[in-house]
Amino acid sequence: MIELSISSLCADGFGDNDFVRTFEVLPRLGYRYVELNMWHPGDLMPAKIRDIRKRCDSTGLRTSCVYSSGFGGKDTKDAAHKVRMMEVACELGCRRISATGGARGTDGGVEGVIRVLEKIVPAAEEMDVLICLENHESNNLENIEDYAAIMKAIDSPFVGICVDTGHFDAAGVDMKKLIDQFGSRVNHIHLKENRGFGTKLFTKFGEGTTDNAGIVELMKTRGYSGYVNIEISPTSEGLGPEGPTVEDLRISREMFEPLMTRE
Repeated sequence: MIELSISSLCADGFGDNDFVRTFEVLPRLGYRYVELNMWHPGDLMPAKIRDIRKRCDSTGLRTSCVYSSGFGGKDTKDAAHKVRMMEVACELGCRRISATGGARGTDGGVEGVIRVLEKIVPAAEEMDVLICLENHESNNLENIEDYAAIMKAIDSPFVGICVDTGHFDAAGVDMKKLIDQFGSRVNHIHLKENRGFGTKLFTKFGEGTTDNAGIVELMKTRGYSGYVNIEISPTSEGLGPEGPTVEDLRISREMFEPLMTRE
């Protein structure tokens, strides 16, 4: 099974907007799954989760993944935050959390990510929640070597890679080489469009150099099962101050829906 999902930031941007546009627009466009970008303090509170569950029930929109701020900071605080993310994933009926790391060389680097993972993997195994480590350009989670170090240190099927196609393109990473090496450890996919291999310049789908469809098809041959999540950065070139339009979101769904597989 491969299902199409979309990030709430595509509808509500980076602001603390209570997911209003997410629940108003996405169901109308035929989206069934949403990855909730839960960066703001109130997003992970029990009352907010109860409210989100009600809105999911009333709109038919389901949560595919809980996304929040990246690995970094004090180990104990970060571990507690990630465990709360896992609790929220269970409360919302999904079994995935996703986060990236800190800026390159900060927060203990890759070793800092590993230290936190060592603390939280037992909780992930107990709660049956997948930890999806997303790459970002100029980040502690950026390239093949970073993931090689993590996979060597953390041997758990509950820890895997969230492939962000646009960020790998921006960082100049050969995604086919990464998938050849770690395809079985990919547990989530973000589709993003970048213009110019090795240079970060996000743009609309179809206007860049990122082989999004090719990566999805390659992951199919590797037996991937899970979600393929559309991410249009509100700061992408060609977008207005309000970010992606309803038409942008509709076109994105029509582009990638044919690539999905369902039993």
